[in-house]
Amino acid sequence: MILNLTFVQTLFSALAEAFKDCIRVIPVLLAVFYIIEVVEYFYSDKILHFARLSKKAGPLLGAVFAAIPQCGLSIIASTMYCKRYITRGTLLSVYLATSDEAIPVLLASPKRIEIILPLILIKLAVALFSGYLVDLFFPSKKTEPVEENFKMEKGCHSHEIVKNAESAAGTGLREILIHPFVHTLSVVFFIFIVTFLVNACMAWVSAGGAGLLNFSIFKNNFVQPLLTAVFGLIPNCAVSVGITILYLKGAITFASCVSGLCAGAGLGLLVLLKNNKDKKDTAFVLALLLIISVFSGYLTLLLPM
Repeated sequence: MILNLTFVQTLFSALAEAFKDCIRVIPVLLAVFYIIEVVEYFYSDKILHFARLSKKAGPLLGAVFAAIPQCGLSIIASTMYCKRYITRGTLLSVYLATSDEAIPVLLASPKRIEIILPLILIKLAVALFSGYLVDLFFPSKKTEPVEENFKMEKGCHSHEIVKNAESAAGTGLREILIHPFVHTLSVVFFIFIVTFLVNACMAWVSAGGAGLLNFSIFKNNFVQPLLTAVFGLIPNCAVSVGITILYLKGAITFASCVSGLCAGAGLGLLVLLKNNKDKKDTAFVLALLLIISVFSGYLTLLLPM
């Protein structure tokens, strides 16, 4: 009976946390999708031009902006990548540089504030180097939006052309108003389901969390970067908090913290999983993110930290 009560409380807690996460992300998603829809409709030719010009600066801009403490840029980057406005390297540079809630948690711990700058610089260097390297050796098959060609049917009369143009304008306006809203609801529902499942699992395990850290595999400094990187791939903003707290409590090394936070792209991964039509490409991006994060952790082990 006590076990069942605890289980129910865990589920309600996970449900509440998932609901709060979704409420927080709705304004960001809605704003992003509406902006993209409007810009696409009115400035599609300029977007194509900008996409071509920004390829070389993409990883640099992505890494620098992602280094600012926030949890929305990975969502924006994933959305833009799914539409092929940015390259694969730019997407990964955003994922690797972002830290979600890690920096605020470190700022709240005065004894470890000195670690913030090295953490940001390491993640920034990893993001920049990896972003350009990925674009060089693993470029996206399609790194810019597809230009749509609207061809007239032969024998089209002038009144039919005007009618078709008016119909297209009306349809476009409806899409601008409705499509972003529907898109937001679809993504938020997906985020809610996954976040609820993740929160439920984490809450259930947390009851024996202290005991889990006693296993020898968690005490092995060489294995930790791999474990924290895999943990970081869980698409939830709370993961960065968990990794940071584990580091502050001395449960993991700084290198393991770097590995986990490099992999922790937060809710951006959910948007990528939901919206990227090329599932093989999604799997490849996740594999690159994991490999780079683990490798970064092992390289950090060599630093005198």
